[in-house]
Amino acid sequence: MSGKSEKPKVKRGNGRGSVRKLPSGKWQWRASLPLPSGEKVRVGGMAVSKTEAEAALSRAHTDAARGQFAVTDKTTLEDYLLKWHALREGTQAAKYAVAQKSLIHKHIVPGLGKRKLSSLTPRDLEAFYAGLRHQDDRRKDTFGTPLGDSMKRQVHNLLHLAFDDAVRLGDLLRNPADTARPRYTRQAAQDDTAKAWTQEEAGRFYAVARQDARGVVFCFMLSTGMRIGEVLGLRWENVELQTGIVQIKEALVSLGGHAHRTTPKTNRSRRTLEVSGDALAILREQPERAANVREAQGERYVENDIVFASSSGTALLPDNMYRLMRSLCEKAGVPYKGTHVLRHSFISIQGLHGRPVEVISAHVGHARASFTRDRYRSVFDEERKGMTLDFSAPPGGIE
Repeated sequence: MSGKSEKPKVKRGNGRGSVRKLPSGKWQWRASLPLPSGEKVRVGGMAVSKTEAEAALSRAHTDAARGQFAVTDKTTLEDYLLKWHALREGTQAAKYAVAQKSLIHKHIVPGLGKRKLSSLTPRDLEAFYAGLRHQDDRRKDTFGTPLGDSMKRQVHNLLHLAFDDAVRLGDLLRNPADTARPRYTRQAAQDDTAKAWTQEEAGRFYAVARQDARGVVFCFMLSTGMRIGEVLGLRWENVELQTGIVQIKEALVSLGGHAHRTTPKTNRSRRTLEVSGDALAILREQPERAANVREAQGERYVENDIVFASSSGTALLPDNMYRLMRSLCEKAGVPYKGTHVLRHSFISIQGLHGRPVEVISAHVGHARASFTRDRYRSVFDEERKGMTLDFSAPPGGIE
């Protein structure tokens, strides 16, 4: 008998794959399958009989048609993550999907990509987290230095999510990221810098930014707790000026230097707010401002329904707002902490005034109140005054 593998007896149509018997007696199946995303994936496996190989090939075709893909004992983490991400990409906010893809290519694939998915252990992940380094060679000051704790946590969360799906679909018996955790550095443990401004700092910034035509975007963010992409993506069709009702249905993000409209960050980010006070006044000022700009620009003005537009009528890109934010912070004499400090400050000042965290969380569109409390709520020094219990006071004197 020849040592060559047997050819399949049944000839399949183009793209249906192949089944053949190997010299060992086992049967091998292979196929190149199209996914709903348009991507093609190569899959294959081994079986003890031709019948089982045919069944495995058929399941692979069914999974691909459903938007899934076959995982074998030879599937590497790189293969799995790239296919897993391709299937999820169309269901995620665009900027979040791009950020995930960057984490996969820049950090996970170079370190663990060639490892078999089924062989990874918690110990492997912890060693991987400990060795993560900055990979952006455009930043000479940080290139090659240990990756920050926030980025390590993002890498871990992505892996945990991907492994959870593998467990749910029966491709893994357990999630190795359940027990593995990135270790916090001593520097992170000692960092007690507040992410929010105090109420007095926020007030100083607001007064300066309110005088700037584009700075009012930051005032609106600070007043409402909205994300910068949600504010810049706001359309007039989703605003009721009489009642102050604002519907958040989309966000505007910068992708490759171009404006891109996308869905809100999470399901709870799609929400309705009632705006009042000076925030409502800012909204009501925008139509008149747009009319003045349109008259000044003439034919160069681009007509659209954007609430907060540039001087030419086009969308304001989030990436182009950071320099203005830094300049306004310098004028106001407050520390620059990026635009997200406005959201942190809104949440923390609302908490300072006794607003329940569950209410704040629903307002800003977080998935869980615990996330709002743990990641966004800064406790101010003034809140901690008078916290000493005086047991020498008369009975009933302890408050």
